[in-house]
Amino acid sequence: MKLKVISFNIRCMDDKDGHSVKERAPRLRKVIEPYAPDVMGFQEYTPLWESHIEEQFGEEYGMFNKYRATTGWIESAPILWRKDKFELVQSGYFWLSDTPEVESRGWDSLPHNRMCEYVVLSEKESGEKFLFMNTHFGFGDECQVKSARLICEYAKKLSDLPTFITGDFNMRPSSQGYAAITEYFTDVNALTARDMRSTYHGYDLSVSRDEHIDYCFVDKKIKPLSQTIIDTLVDGKFPSDHFGIYSEIEF
Repeated sequence: MKLKVISFNIRCMDDKDGHSVKERAPRLRKVIEPYAPDVMGFQEYTPLWESHIEEQFGEEYGMFNKYRATTGWIESAPILWRKDKFELVQSGYFWLSDTPEVESRGWDSLPHNRMCEYVVLSEKESGEKFLFMNTHFGFGDECQVKSARLICEYAKKLSDLPTFITGDFNMRPSSQGYAAITEYFTDVNALTARDMRSTYHGYDLSVSRDEHIDYCFVDKKIKPLSQTIIDTLVDGKFPSDHFGIYSEIEF
């Protein structure tokens, strides 16, 4: 099976200068549409985005979502899939913490809960299944190493299916967290495009940044085919403060 996968940090809130969620949502659809993704992982999804994601993607895509907290600043990393192509077999989530099965704060240097969401999908035509995980790591080496190891532990525990993980990992390829996760998984970009441009831009391309922090990782059952940074603008405006990443994989 060949899969087209997108990961996109869609930016959690309204920003100035034409970058409110209401203004950015149609741009998000417009830059994603040419890729016709099979599955997508978003990060920084908030209640502010709910009606817009439903409007832009709800007709074609199913979605699994769990917010990381019930109070305070509420965000999530939902997973979307083409309803005409896949059936949802299993879904779940866990917190990136010492108590992953209960709502909890983990190792982030910021005062936020962090989570991983996952789905097992079955292709309707073939019956082939795969495990797709999506996450948003916190900051700091300890946080990222422990988060990486916990995700690898859960991936092995959940299934022996082909498995891939997307997300905003807030870590560079030189980091300890990247080294930890690539003990078990392969970075699609590292084996294909090797495009090390910053995936975080903060709405300002004039600033030079070393922020290649968004990834798609795959296990040994999956062959990476290609990866592209989605750096398209719409009338000179951004869909988010991150670029998305588009990966093609096969198993």
